[in-house]
Amino acid sequence: MEETKLKVSGMHCRSCETLVKEEVGAIEGVREVEADHRRGLVTVRYEGGIDLNKVKKAVEGLGYKVVE
Repeated sequence: MEETKLKVSGMHCRSCETLVKEEVGAIEGVREVEADHRRGLVTVRYEGGIDLNKVKKAVEGLGYKVVE
């Protein structure tokens, strides 16, 4: 299993974390998602080669910003 950590700004509470987990978790190949609004961090664990741009677009589609 592979893991990617994304810095994300705009998450302010546990509801934000839940939204991110549900949206990113629905992407094919994603096995586990952790979101931490205090640290501004989203950790994605996945099988095989997923398109990380899909993950970024899913996060940004919720109104948050992926910080490179």
